[in-house]
Amino acid sequence: MKYLPSDIYNLKEHPKVYTYQILSRIGCPVLKSVLIEESDILSPEIVDDVAMYLGSRYCTVRYQYTKPDSKPVRGGNKVALLYDVLIDNRVPDTVLWLLEPTNRLTNIYGINLFFNRNNENLRLECVGKGFDASDLNRGDMNPHQSIDVQLPIEYGWYSEWWKYAKFEFISESRFKDCKYIRLEKLKNLGYYADGNIFDLSYKPISLNLFEHIMRYTTRIYDDLIDENDFVVSCSVLENCRIIFWDIATPKGKIKTFIGK
Repeated sequence: MKYLPSDIYNLKEHPKVYTYQILSRIGCPVLKSVLIEESDILSPEIVDDVAMYLGSRYCTVRYQYTKPDSKPVRGGNKVALLYDVLIDNRVPDTVLWLLEPTNRLTNIYGINLFFNRNNENLRLECVGKGFDASDLNRGDMNPHQSIDVQLPIEYGWYSEWWKYAKFEFISESRFKDCKYIRLEKLKNLGYYADGNIFDLSYKPISLNLFEHIMRYTTRIYDDLIDENDFVVSCSVLENCRIIFWDIATPKGKIKTFIGK
């Protein structure tokens, strides 16, 4: 059982956890988490320790598969941190990854950051309130907003970076379609939400929030020098807290390890 993030562990065998560790080492905010291997024995006392570490009697469950699976179980659900519940949530050939609890219905934004070092471009794609980054990662829908900037960012004389950026927004009719798709997806995941979880119209990311996120992207771009094309997922939670999830590459592997 491993309490994360931590400099003690490498975890290359678990790509998503491995890149979560990299993001933490770079200085990007991540959720505290606990990794439970298949060989780890759970007990009520251990579950109490996990709850103490995460600071809650709830957690968000993710799965790291140790063998290929044609129908993987989707993680991301918030569950009670109880012994019986965790036993029920264990899945064969997976590592159980428990993170601080988040509510997938109340995210303000879900964001993917596409880095392309060949043309020094960064493309931010995001979905709005009531959606999450998995809607983009799994191709469930198109982004509600995208911003393209060159790297390093051109600020000009008066920090007017937005003059050099390209902005795109979803139409009202397409945004309405996205709401329907999202509600159907949530229903299939066991959530029975309604349209009240969304904004009436998509609310663009503020310039201040974008600039805040850009401070982290600069760290990522400067540190992952061995990667040409990669995607970083993050979210803005309901309390406006920015948290980073993981890094994906075309080949599913990342070469750079911070602190190697």
